[in-house]
Amino acid sequence: MQQKIQQCPAFAKAKAGKQICQNCKIEFIIEPADFDFYEKTKVPSPTWCPECRERRRLVFRNVNHLYKRTCNLCGKNIISRISPDKPYTVYCSKCWWSDQWDPLGYGKEYDFSRPFFEQFQELILQTPHVGVFNANNIDSEWVNHETDDKNCYLNFGGHFNENSAYNDFEMKGKSCFDNYWIWQCELCYENINCERCWKTFFSRDCFDCLSAILSSDCRSCQNILGCSGLRNKQYCLFNQQVSKEEYQKFINDNPLGSSKKLAGLKQKAYATWVLTPKKYSQILKCNNAKGCFITESKNVENAWYADKSEDSKHLFITASIKDSYDCSSLGWAESCYEMGHCVGVGSSKFSAFVLGGGSAEVMGAFNLQYCLATPSTSDCFGCCNLKSKKYCILNKQYTKEAYEELVPRIIQQMNNLTYIDKKGKTYKYGEFFPIELSPFGYNETNAQDYYPLTKEQAISQGFNWSDYDPQIKYEFSNYQIPDNVQDVQDDILEKTLKCEISGKGYKIIPMELQFYRQMNLPIPKRAPLQRHVDRMAQLLPRKLFKRQCMRQATQRNSRPSQTHEYGDGACPNTLETPYSPDRPEIIYCEACYLKEIA
Repeated sequence: MQQKIQQCPAFAKAKAGKQICQNCKIEFIIEPADFDFYEKTKVPSPTWCPECRERRRLVFRNVNHLYKRTCNLCGKNIISRISPDKPYTVYCSKCWWSDQWDPLGYGKEYDFSRPFFEQFQELILQTPHVGVFNANNIDSEWVNHETDDKNCYLNFGGHFNENSAYNDFEMKGKSCFDNYWIWQCELCYENINCERCWKTFFSRDCFDCLSAILSSDCRSCQNILGCSGLRNKQYCLFNQQVSKEEYQKFINDNPLGSSKKLAGLKQKAYATWVLTPKKYSQILKCNNAKGCFITESKNVENAWYADKSEDSKHLFITASIKDSYDCSSLGWAESCYEMGHCVGVGSSKFSAFVLGGGSAEVMGAFNLQYCLATPSTSDCFGCCNLKSKKYCILNKQYTKEAYEELVPRIIQQMNNLTYIDKKGKTYKYGEFFPIELSPFGYNETNAQDYYPLTKEQAISQGFNWSDYDPQIKYEFSNYQIPDNVQDVQDDILEKTLKCEISGKGYKIIPMELQFYRQMNLPIPKRAPLQRHVDRMAQLLPRKLFKRQCMRQATQRNSRPSQTHEYGDGACPNTLETPYSPDRPEIIYCEACYLKEIA
C-alpha cells in the first residue's frame, strides 16, 4: 500500500487532555495515544467531540429517503437521493458513470482570497450528482447503497439479496422483510442483529436459529418462542422446555397472524427477555476492544459494528480497516481519518463516498483530502463528482509538481482565512465538511436515525431541514385491515392504506402480501418508513456507560444460579456497556454471563 502523507505546514501540536466541543460545548478527552495518531497523520487535534464528528459525517448520507425526478442529462424519469426541489444537478447512474460529460469541465482555479469551503460549496452545487449508489442490481430500482440485488424494494445499505424489502443492512438474504442488520438469513421478519437464521420473527441478537419467534440472545435453537439466553435448545416457550406437541398446540392456539394475539405474546416475551441476564456487550474473538457488535478485531475503541478492524478508534460500520480514526461505513481501508461511506481507500482524510475501484477488498484510492464522490481517484484535494483522476484541486487538473506545491499553501490558507458557518462555528484545516454544505435535510439523513432531532432543534444547531412534499393526494378508502392475515383478500393490493402513526399513505406490494400469508404474519398498520423509525428506536445507544456487573452469589433469574467465585459478595468487575443504568436489563460481565448462559 502507498504510504504518502501530505505535509501540513500549519500543523501545530496541542496538548492531550480535556477539550470543549466547539459544537455541543460538552467536555471530551483527547488521550496521549490519540494525539500520537493526529501527529502521525499530520492533522490538528479535533475541536468537535466524537459524537458530534460522527453526526457531521452522517448528515451527508441519505439512504432511506428516495424521490422521483428527471435525469438532467438524458431526461428520463429516475429515482434519486436528492429531492427535486433542491438546486442540484442529478444524473441517473448510467449517465453519471458514462463519458457523456467531463468532471474536469467544472474545474476552478483556486482563489486564495476566499475560504476553501466557500469554493467547495460552489463545486457541490455545480457538478452532477448520481441519483442513487447502486451496482449490479436486477429488478431493484427502488434501492439505495445496494449491490448485486435481485427483485428487492426499499432495501438500503446491503448486498447480494433476493426477493426482499424494507431492510437496512441485509447481507446475502432471501425473502426477508423489515429487518435491521441481518446476515445470511431467509424468511425473516422484524429482526435486529441476527445472523444465519431461518424463519425467525420479531427477534434480536439471535444466531444460527430456525423458527425462532420473539426471542433474544439465542444461538443454535429451533422452534422457540418468547425465549432469551438459550443455547442448543428446541421446543421452548418463554424459556420453559415443552414437548413438541405442547409447542405446536400453543402455536395453533396463538396464531401470529392475529394482531391482537401477537400483541399479547410480545408483552410476555419482553418480560422474559428482561429477566434473563445480558452480556455487557456483543464482542466476539477480539483483543482489547471497546464498543458493541465487534468481531475479530484488536485494539479498537468506541467501535460499533466493526469487523476485522485494528488499531483504530471512533468507528461505525467498518470492515477490514487499520490505523484509522473517525470512520463511518468504511471498508478495506488504512491510515484514514474523518472518512465516511468509502471502500478501498488509503491514507486519506475528510472525504466521503469514495470507491477504490475493482473488488471491495482492493484499495484503489489514495491520498485524498476533502473529496466527495470521487471513485478511483488519488492525490486529489477538494474535488467533487470526479472519476479516475490524479493531481486535481477543485476538479482542475495539475501536474504532480504543481499539485504538491499548491496543496500546502491551501492548507495554510484554510487556517489563515477561516470559514465561519451560519452559527458562528469555525472550520479550519482538520475539520470535516461544514454541516450546512450537505445536500440533504437533517431529517433525510442517517444522523436522524441515530441522533433524532425535531425540526426546531436541528435548525437551532445549524443543520439543514427538508420540508419537501411531493404533493401526492392520497385517496384513502374506508378499508379496515382485518385482524387476522387469513382474512385478507387480494384487493388490499389496490388500497392506499393510512399509517396509524404518521398518517401517510402506503401500499402492500404483491411479494410482501405473499410473505405475510406464507408466514402467517399480520398486515402492518404502519408505513415502511415509520416501521424503520420504530426499529431505530429499539437500538442500543452508541454510548458506553460504566457499570458494575450485576451478578450476585445468590441471585436467581431465569435459571438456577451457580456457585459464584466471589463467595457471598457481588462480582467486583466493572463494565463499559451500551446498557445505561436506568434500563431494566440485568447486565453481567463476560465471565459471569458465560457461567449463567453458556
